Amino acid sequence: MTKALVIGGGIGGLTAAISLRKAGVEAVVFERAPDLRALGAGIALWANATKALRKLGLYEAVRDRGAEIGGETRTWRGRRLFTIPAGEMRSRFGEANLVMHRADLQAALLAALPEDTVRLGATLESFSQDGETVVAHFNDGREESADLLVGADGLRSTVRARVLDEGPPRYAGFTAWRGIAEGVEGLVPDGVGLNLWGSGMEFGLVSIGGGRAYWYLSKNAPEGEAEGPYGRKEEVLRHLRGWYGAARAAVEATEDARILRNDIYDREPSGRWGEGNATLLGDAAHPMTPNLGQGACQAIEDAAVLADAVRKTDSVAAALRSYEARRIGRTGAVVRASRSMARVLQTEAPILCGVRDAGVRLMPAGMRMRRLDPIVGYEV
Repeated sequence: MTKALVIGGGIGGLTAAISLRKAGVEAVVFERAPDLRALGAGIALWANATKALRKLGLYEAVRDRGAEIGGETRTWRGRRLFTIPAGEMRSRFGEANLVMHRADLQAALLAALPEDTVRLGATLESFSQDGETVVAHFNDGREESADLLVGADGLRSTVRARVLDEGPPRYAGFTAWRGIAEGVEGLVPDGVGLNLWGSGMEFGLVSIGGGRAYWYLSKNAPEGEAEGPYGRKEEVLRHLRGWYGAARAAVEATEDARILRNDIYDREPSGRWGEGNATLLGDAAHPMTPNLGQGACQAIEDAAVLADAVRKTDSVAAALRSYEARRIGRTGAVVRASRSMARVLQTEAPILCGVRDAGVRLMPAGMRMRRLDPIVGYEV
């Protein structure tokens, strides 16, 4: 039986292991963290990802843990610009668009794997290959060999550095805070993914069930900006002074210590992801800004296509190059589209913000949906 080493136990790595196992490959996941704690905040799975999950036999398990959503965009003061109901999106794109806590998605994926699949506390230092076998070398002296290696180890991927050696990712010009508000039933209607657009800032809010709501704030900022002395919650509330009331209420209902902050990065799309019997997947292959909610979605697509390529081709190296050929153009287009949307939302000049808001408010609903077709309507 073909064996795969999957480096990284995030959403992409776990989905890759599931899909490879369904293709008859013995997949083992190596995660550098000492445990798989319930990290992160909310996560969106648009129809392109949920269609891929259905093909992998994972849709029902994931659907039970998430909430279906549509979209509603308002100005920062609350004036409605446009609404796309969840049912219309499902009808248009062929499957539901879901949102959930990242930990709930992680739990659903782990439940689909045998207990011994994920090896924790395993930090990859390097790997070597001889044309048939790939050997992974870990920092504790351990070595593991297999027929192929998948680098699903995130934005600052060790596997990518060994394959491409192209330097650090590109800072996108903004930072983001994220959190889960507790005890906020009814703060935002079920089935509504709310976005508020400001000057160089965007706020998102959506109910994820159980009286919880996921929120985020993105804001133009210098890379590595020092945090204020008064705590993250107070800092976010200061940025939201005068904003639509639901935004501030969500932040108020979030424990300060559980608010996350991360600078946002992406990379120029690459024409090569691998060599020999090694390849990349997810953020290791195509990190993108979160403005279209496609990071995890593209990793799930990757996993489905990777397994299909391995299933159809006897040569491991040929299968990996086939996978890359099918994915590089697609993911590159999504990286560029996400970056383009980021530029729209990073606009700071008040007059340009007004033109932006008026433009989307007056845009016909059918045109908005057509603009999403290439991304959300896609099917692997």
